[in-house]
Amino acid sequence: MGYFYGTLIFELIFYIFCIYKIIIGLKVVIKDKKKGYLILIIILIPLATCFFYDVTIPKIKDIKYALNEDLLVHKGTVEKTYLTGKVNIFVLDGKEYQYNPWKFKPIQKNKYELHYLPNSRFVVKYEEEQHKNSDK
Repeated sequence: MGYFYGTLIFELIFYIFCIYKIIIGLKVVIKDKKKGYLILIIILIPLATCFFYDVTIPKIKDIKYALNEDLLVHKGTVEKTYLTGKVNIFVLDGKEYQYNPWKFKPIQKNKYELHYLPNSRFVVKYEEEQHKNSDK
């Protein structure tokens, strides 16, 4: 869960920085009539808005589920994994899930039972199906 909270805090700090830059840019455009800052604002507002809407709002909605550990469960087979980066995603039975790359490395064609947050589909816990069957 620390990774989930850490990425959420980082994203919120990023938005605060963007809002600050937009306000500073607007002041410069109004006072000094500099068009370079206007271009920055025109680019920054849609990018920050899209990123906030698509990535951060689902995480904010998931805070109450994370605090109560109210998780959804899904069993399936990993179809595709992507390179780790800002958004660490893999596909399990046609649905994309986010994960912590330091604790979980999904392997293609392996079966997993995922415990995840409903809005962001962030995987909190997982169990590999092959290990469960070999223990019995």
